[in-house]
Amino acid sequence: MEAPSASASASASAEERQRIERVARFVARDRDGDMAEALLLRLFKITRNARRWGFLDRDHPLHPYYLQQKVSEQCRILRPRPVAAAAAADR
Repeated sequence: MEAPSASASASASAEERQRIERVARFVARDRDGDMAEALLLRLFKITRNARRWGFLDRDHPLHPYYLQQKVSEQCRILRPRPVAAAAAADR
C-alpha cells in the first residue's frame, strides 16, 4: 500500500511542492517552529488563499506531504554531518 504523502506529492505540481518545501524548511529552522506554523495557518485563514496555503490545513490532501517535508528538514538539521563531508564542504 502506498503512503498517503507519496500519492499526495505525486498529485502536486512542481510549484506546489517547492512552496511546501520552502515553508517546511522555514518552520523547521525557526526556533519556535510551532509559533511560525500557527502564524502561517492564521494568515491562511485570514486571506482564504487555499490554493496557495491550503496545505497548512490538516484536512488538505497535501498536508501529509508538508508534514513529511518538515520532519525531514528537522532531522537533517539535527543529524551531524560526517567529518569528511564537512571538510570537503569547507574547501
